Amino acid sequence: MKVSLINLNLVAEDAIGTCIINQVHFFRRRGDDVHVYVLHPPHNVPTDIEEVTSVVTLRELIEGQEEHFRLSDLYIYHYPGRHALMESIRGIDRGTVIFYYHNVTPPELWGSDIGRDALMRDIEGSALVHYADLCITPSPFNKQDLVDRLGYAPDRICVLPLAVALEQFTPGDRDPKLVQRYELEGQQVLLFVGRMAGNKRIDILIEALARVKSQIPNTKLLLVGDDRSNPAFRPIVADARARAAELGIARDVIWTGRVDELPPYFRLADVYVTASLHEGFGQPLVEAMACGVPVVAARAGAMPWVLGDAGLLCEPGSADDLAEKVLTVLRDTGLRQTLIERGLERVQAFSLERYEANLAEIVEKAVTHTLPEIPPEPVVEAGREAEIQPAAEAGEETQIQPPTEAGEEAQTQPAPVIPRDELVLSILSDEIMAQSDIALRGYVVRSRVPLLGPFIAWVRRNLTSHLREPYLDPMIERQVALNRRMAEWMQRAVALWTASIQRQAELEARVEALEAQIEALSH
Repeated sequence: MKVSLINLNLVAEDAIGTCIINQVHFFRRRGDDVHVYVLHPPHNVPTDIEEVTSVVTLRELIEGQEEHFRLSDLYIYHYPGRHALMESIRGIDRGTVIFYYHNVTPPELWGSDIGRDALMRDIEGSALVHYADLCITPSPFNKQDLVDRLGYAPDRICVLPLAVALEQFTPGDRDPKLVQRYELEGQQVLLFVGRMAGNKRIDILIEALARVKSQIPNTKLLLVGDDRSNPAFRPIVADARARAAELGIARDVIWTGRVDELPPYFRLADVYVTASLHEGFGQPLVEAMACGVPVVAARAGAMPWVLGDAGLLCEPGSADDLAEKVLTVLRDTGLRQTLIERGLERVQAFSLERYEANLAEIVEKAVTHTLPEIPPEPVVEAGREAEIQPAAEAGEETQIQPPTEAGEEAQTQPAPVIPRDELVLSILSDEIMAQSDIALRGYVVRSRVPLLGPFIAWVRRNLTSHLREPYLDPMIERQVALNRRMAEWMQRAVALWTASIQRQAELEARVEALEAQIEALSH
């Protein structure tokens, strides 16, 4: 079986990159011929994965330039957000299509105007799930989101939790070098791992730290993760640093940035904490439990489901409740041990072996067409040529016509199918919109120089920040805004042109019908 995996990028260190790498290994062990298609060059992936990864454009996919893609039996589209390659899902005319939904942060929780429009497009773009035969998503929370927001058939959504490398994330002693580097000797450590986005509510963690320190002074907060690659993160981080200074705890909040290996950082922690208001899964929760670290998390998103009874939940947005739960764990050794034991048991549900067994079952049902007989929207004509209806406004999703009322005569005339040239033009206009953001937000600074590579990458990031933040980033964002306006104009023009073609076809059909009636009357 030929399998195509499609995503924006392939970064070994992030959850989606790890998921794709696991899938490549899974399909290879089955004897399948698997290939990965991405927009950006892969980063830090194993050689065997890089060998089966191609950097492509949407045009190359829809014009059939990639033979493996054109002849695949199974297509798995990973959706971390809308990207150009996703648009090729509209025209797949063979095999089985799976939409792998990783969730999108709601724009209202983003915490910044920078990038908010992109998130709105990501939310709208998730409607592409209707072009798939099946959807896979890591949590029941995501499943319900798709059902409530998009009306996707619930029995075509499979919940498949992400796998965690349990052989890497294990309990262990603190690394003495890290203890020395961050001055953690004799300290109680609260740990958070993740990007410093607005929905993560780092500000609440800092407020909670101040309250915890009033009871247990030798406590520090360790924040591990990206705090600068996205312009939207910088004002959030700046405000959090300023608040820590106001509270007199600036020296007790440690910002590490990205790190190469996570397990040693989890082993530094006494409690893992997160005040995030939205998580489609929450892989760091599983990693913390696997390392024997008790977890305190907000009662939000998928986190209550991920934790089960193996962690403590606090009220979303409440620094007081978060601090109270943390103090309970730090003071109650019996509770702490219970949470650790439950966590180590809970993580077995997220093992790679369990993931692969469940994925095998899902794939078998998908490719043998034993799924429920519920047609996904939109309706596809013979040959599965994607039918794209012009929207009234640029960016509006395909409109699904309501069913006829009881007793109303059903319309038997089929909807006109857009010719392939118009289909390709519509897809290409969507590609222009998807590529209008030239900020390279997914780009990772790196160097291939052996041994010194990580140091060189660090120097590049830090030496260029004084130019990038005040000068280049604002200019790029203005260019992105202009690109999007032009792309929206093109989408609107294509929609109007396509609508005119359909209208012309309808009028010609009416004229032919009238001529036939006139001819019949004349006889």
